[in-house]
Amino acid sequence: MGKRSAPRYPEDENKGCGCCCCLLGCCCFLFLILLSLVGTVAYFYYTYKPKAPSYSVNNMAVSKFEFSSSDLTLYTKLVASVRAENPNEVIGIKYADGSRTVVSYRGTTLCSGNLPTFVQGPKNITVMEIAMEGRNGFGSGLQDALEESEKEGNVPLDIYVSVPVQLIFDDEDSPLIRVNVHAALVVDSISPKKKPTIKSATYQGNVQAV
Repeated sequence: MGKRSAPRYPEDENKGCGCCCCLLGCCCFLFLILLSLVGTVAYFYYTYKPKAPSYSVNNMAVSKFEFSSSDLTLYTKLVASVRAENPNEVIGIKYADGSRTVVSYRGTTLCSGNLPTFVQGPKNITVMEIAMEGRNGFGSGLQDALEESEKEGNVPLDIYVSVPVQLIFDDEDSPLIRVNVHAALVVDSISPKKKPTIKSATYQGNVQAV
């Protein structure tokens, strides 16, 4: 007696069609979300016309600059006047906790401090007096290089500022972002006996998500 072949059932032709429809629906949904985000960003830029704030170092005052030969450390205390300009017509800037400022010489930290927390209104210029202080290792080679820079009247300093901020518009606060600024200065002296004169300055900045 011959073997009976197993019965075959017709495949569900709608199964493949259902998967395609589901995939198409997901793609359409993602496209609508993307379109909505693009529209929101375009509306924000068209309505508020945001502009990046600018920062510059106006002057510095050094009150302590003492080298200790016993442990090769340098104690530095100074105040830097930083000018912050918000050029926006309707956007305010809230400077939050968690800022940090650092002054360094040839890659070696001299002192550090913090920015004040405050809200800067639109079309506003604020000058911040930032007090910085620190005792850090400072080898004899760096001391010799600094003395030579003092004699030449060209002392290179780097000031780094990192501050979390929020944008304020229509009584709403944006998510926190971090603004980073690097100021490369050349001053004629960093001695407490003489008020430093800023001979040149270049600035670079970027923004990071927090």
